Amino acid sequence: MKEPPTRDSVVAVDEEAERILASYPPDRLRGKADCLRRIRAALDEGVSAKDLTEAVKAYATESAGFTRSKVCFSDNWFNSARWRTHVEYIATNREQTKAVKAEMLAGLANWVTDRHPLCRHITPGQVDALLAAELVTQAQIQAAGHRS
Repeated sequence: MKEPPTRDSVVAVDEEAERILASYPPDRLRGKADCLRRIRAALDEGVSAKDLTEAVKAYATESAGFTRSKVCFSDNWFNSARWRTHVEYIATNREQTKAVKAEMLAGLANWVTDRHPLCRHITPGQVDALLAAELVTQAQIQAAGHRS
């Protein structure tokens, strides 16, 4: 005769999915088991936990002033994959930020190579970033008047 399952084996806790769901506004939580299953599916699909958590927080902030009739409950939000638009927006912003940073570093590298008078305003952190990105050499930094 087969023994009944123990309580420990009945519910396997997915701590990562639980943390993500905990970011959802508590007054809009519904269908916890379904939400956790959908979150796990998204994570297994390759979405990072950090991005999904940021997406949940972004939706919570965006819908903070909405009445209950205008908000999306958690089970519907995860079921209809509304989180995807937020995750895509986060990824787009990340890429734009990288592009702006690269452009800024390129401009600073030009200052250093040209020994522009504004080089004195380059911070030590920016010098480190220029060296790490290999946009300038240590000799060029020294010639521009930074770090010996």
